[in-house]
Amino acid sequence: MWQAVGWACSLVGLACSSVPNVVVVQTAYEREAAAGSKLHDKDLQVLTTKCHGNSGGSFLCEVSFISTKDPNKGNERLFFDVVAIARTADGWELNSGLCKGPRGNYDR
Repeated sequence: MWQAVGWACSLVGLACSSVPNVVVVQTAYEREAAAGSKLHDKDLQVLTTKCHGNSGGSFLCEVSFISTKDPNKGNERLFFDVVAIARTADGWELNSGLCKGPRGNYDR
């Protein structure tokens, strides 16, 4: 149930949590697609996050994710990245990682 509440908060841009979680990172990632990011992968699914704050109000988050298009259903390759995410007036925004900057070689 709490995940649904977090998802609803993220959709309307509210900061219901002081530390980003899976829903917040996934939603910020999806917002990049809406903003026209050419590096966005619609099949990326964030599985876990572990975020660490800093004095500027932004966070560095260790994320694990999969591609839902992986042909090995149930045995997908697990990927890792570190993202920088910050709260803005419009909600959470990715500053680096996943679809920001040069794309890593994820063999997708």
